[in-house]
Amino acid sequence: MRALALDPTTGDLATAGGLSLVEGVAAVAQRLRGRLGLGQGEWFADTRVGIPWVQTILGQRGAEAIAEAILRTAITTCPGVATLLVFTFAVNPVTRHATVTFRARTVDGDTLSVTAGPDSFIWEQV
Repeated sequence: MRALALDPTTGDLATAGGLSLVEGVAAVAQRLRGRLGLGQGEWFADTRVGIPWVQTILGQRGAEAIAEAILRTAITTCPGVATLLVFTFAVNPVTRHATVTFRARTVDGDTLSVTAGPDSFIWEQV
């Protein structure tokens, strides 16, 4: 699997030295970052795409279970992800920030470990 390389800080196309591609685990991680970081309604081309934090999750009874189910689906249906091996979802009641940590196997057989929060997305191949 290949994708255009994105700057890991800004999410913009990486253009230093021209356009480049990422492959394998890096491409899957990049797709997951985009998928988990996009709120529903944020993309002008299709406002149905994204995690429905405002529309479905925030302020609802059982919001953690709803969020967990939506996030699991977003991860397992991401192109390049074969299976979800480990998944945890936690909410800090003081800051009200959520963190998702998971390990997934890619279609190439590699394993990817991810921790994503409101201001971070950290991944590594394991």
